[in-house]
Amino acid sequence: MIRINLLGDALAAAGVPKKGSDKPVSEPVQVYSGGGAGRPSLPIAGLVVGILFASLGGIYYIWLNNEVTKAEQKKAALEVEKKQYDPYNQLERTFRAKKEALQKKEEVMSNLKRQQALPVHFLEELADSLPDDVWFKSVTQHGMNVTINGESRNFESINAFYVNLQSRSRWFKNIQYPHANKVGNGSLEFTISFDLQNAV
Repeated sequence: MIRINLLGDALAAAGVPKKGSDKPVSEPVQVYSGGGAGRPSLPIAGLVVGILFASLGGIYYIWLNNEVTKAEQKKAALEVEKKQYDPYNQLERTFRAKKEALQKKEEVMSNLKRQQALPVHFLEELADSLPDDVWFKSVTQHGMNVTINGESRNFESINAFYVNLQSRSRWFKNIQYPHANKVGNGSLEFTISFDLQNAV
């Protein structure tokens, strides 16, 4: 069996003398590999990045907190200013309410004046529309609707009265002439109705 002495070569490469050799033993040489030099920098870089992000987060939080504080202070100042103007706002609301009430009163008064003047104008227009051979037996008003019961000596006068009312469209509208009947004394009874317009 053959034995190979590999240990002797390894010791010789490391500077260990063989048995029986007079050569001095050299100092051991430590060999560093280049790959291990970068490993300690990785934790330091991570630590620096973490501190940087933490600092940025803190700065953003402080800025945001300052903005919230400013907004709250501005809101409080506006509330105080609003309270200072409350009496003026109340005065303005009171003025508006009085103005609306006066406008309503003025409108009511204007309507009353028109309604008071309306019968006078109505009678004037009605008298101007009436032919000589026509006379009234009754005049009835329901709201703005007027119904006239009258008599005439002939149909021509009744038709003339109807045409005269139609020509005064400013005052009279929806004129209805349903019938005219003869009565015992030789005259004609008729009924005419129309809506009265407030043209004052």
